[in-house]
Amino acid sequence: MTGSLQKKGSIYYAVIRVSDEEGKTKQKWVNTGVKVAGNNKREANRRLQEIVAEMRAAEENKVPHADILFVDWIELWLDQKKPEWRLGSWELYRRYVRCHIKPFFEPLGLKVTEITPQHIQDFYNLKSKAGLSPNSVHSFGKVLNGSLREAYWSGIISRSPADRATRPQKIRYEGKAYTPKQAQKLLDAIKGRSIEAVVTLALFYGLRRSEALGLRWRDVDFENDTLLICNTIVQQDTIIEQELTKTRAGRRVLHMPADAKAYLLDLKAGQDERRRLMRRAYHPGDYVCTGEDGSPFQPHYITMRFKQILVEEKLPIIRFHDLRHTAASMLIERGLTLVQVAKFLGHEKISTTVDTYAHISDQRRKETAETMGNLLTISR
Repeated sequence: MTGSLQKKGSIYYAVIRVSDEEGKTKQKWVNTGVKVAGNNKREANRRLQEIVAEMRAAEENKVPHADILFVDWIELWLDQKKPEWRLGSWELYRRYVRCHIKPFFEPLGLKVTEITPQHIQDFYNLKSKAGLSPNSVHSFGKVLNGSLREAYWSGIISRSPADRATRPQKIRYEGKAYTPKQAQKLLDAIKGRSIEAVVTLALFYGLRRSEALGLRWRDVDFENDTLLICNTIVQQDTIIEQELTKTRAGRRVLHMPADAKAYLLDLKAGQDERRRLMRRAYHPGDYVCTGEDGSPFQPHYITMRFKQILVEEKLPIIRFHDLRHTAASMLIERGLTLVQVAKFLGHEKISTTVDTYAHISDQRRKETAETMGNLLTISR
């Protein structure tokens, strides 16, 4: 199996020469994703070698499943991918298959080789008409694309039908943010509530739910006044703890000002006292955010209880994740740069911060231009 680079339009393509069962040579054109413009030839060659290596590996591990039903192939593909993915992601994709994809395709009784672009398109159209969000249908497409691409690499099909179907475009969710006054009202309202610490930390530090629940006392350095954000707790079907944040930049050290330090010291003293009084009835563990008996929270409980409190207190309904948006918005509006906020939130790329908070940065750009207008006069 050999390959070469060819230009097609503005993109480099890898042209792979493979032999079929009869010994005849045929070509496969694979988009490298590397643009011709610019000094990208070296990158395109690197991608070519990767594609050749992937195809060779697929050929060596070719799965003889030409007659397998499509629904069985997806289940097999899920099992093969389980070691490569985070458990939470794998469980989410499995739910997509069992609740949406399998109920649609199983009655059709189609083999992998019989799936057409129209079948995929009919699935997208049905789910869209059923009222599911474009983002949900787009996510289902990840499973269809992934499983059919694997079938292509395995030599079962000559082309993925999912590539010729149009799935809904993913819509970027614009988070809602509380005003400082609303945020303070929330802090006052959660005093003494079971999820007080989770909400307080999420709002004060812009932590994700998984990060707030995963914070341990060993990560709190009272001597140097810092918090280490490095551990998470997530949930799909299984509650999973892992010392792995969403991105590499998510692992970060945050400063602990005097009031945050005092709050955490009081929180720890309360836990220590309950541990002393409850003895064996107190749940062993090291989490900062726990129930009265020291037991860790289930992530889904936090989301449910948070919404209940907002309804009770007649506060605008927002997602728990919008506490993170609230923290970021308040910091930007107070003059912190997007670079500072990106590091604070643990965004891997500043572009993520810019895209997410463009509505705020637009106002900052306007203020910057007006400031320059006050400094300089352009004559006409």
